[in-house]
Amino acid sequence: MLLDKPFGLAGERKACALVCLSFYASFFGLLALLLNNAPPDQPEVRAWWPCFAALGACYGLAFFSLGAGWFWARWFAIGLGYSGVTLAGWTIFTQKSIDPVIAFYGVTHGIIALFLQGQKLTEEFDSKPAWRQALGLDEKSVLRVRQSVTRAAASLPTLILMALAPRQGQEGLLIASLAVVGLFGVLRLRTFGVIALLGAGVLVPWSVFTHSYQGLAVSPMLSASLVQLMGLSAAALLVASAAPFLGPVVRFLRSPARID
Repeated sequence: MLLDKPFGLAGERKACALVCLSFYASFFGLLALLLNNAPPDQPEVRAWWPCFAALGACYGLAFFSLGAGWFWARWFAIGLGYSGVTLAGWTIFTQKSIDPVIAFYGVTHGIIALFLQGQKLTEEFDSKPAWRQALGLDEKSVLRVRQSVTRAAASLPTLILMALAPRQGQEGLLIASLAVVGLFGVLRLRTFGVIALLGAGVLVPWSVFTHSYQGLAVSPMLSASLVQLMGLSAAALLVASAAPFLGPVVRFLRSPARID
């Protein structure tokens, strides 16, 4: 509730968040280009380029949508900020030390998550009447959608890693696809979106603990224990993103009008 109070410098705070998002969109995009052009005798290095290209696209979408003023852009960007803070926290926990790169990663993502809070930015994005009228949402429904989008977005970087990093098995692609479909469905207020998010959350632990990752030597910070912790965090976030809608869905299915 404290973060919903009015804060000043709304435009400047949004600009700082856009700078951070554009930095990571450019960084991951250039890294993907470099990895794709690695020598042919290093296939384990080249195999990482789709993962970083997808991460760059994810941050690029957050940057573009926030700059364009789309109603869900603030929620999506805040979710990415939470993801970075979580990754930095788990990395410090597993390594029992503070690496400067991880500290920078956590601080910049914290800027994204924190600077987009406040009533003024809420009015600029969430409170636009056009999309509320188009979807027929009241205040409680807006809160449910906001919680679901933020939590699902916070799980996306981990799901991209699971789907596109060198590993055994292709179920990561299925889980990431379910999350994307679920996120789209929630924004359109469709029941299949809730089911897809819940299904992705249930499948994540199975995927993380039953298949090993290959080529993690490309990044020494990506240990197996860290991937497992991030996977469990993503699973909890996906289940939590579906939770706000489970009650209304059950009540709708059990309503007398539905039975008739």
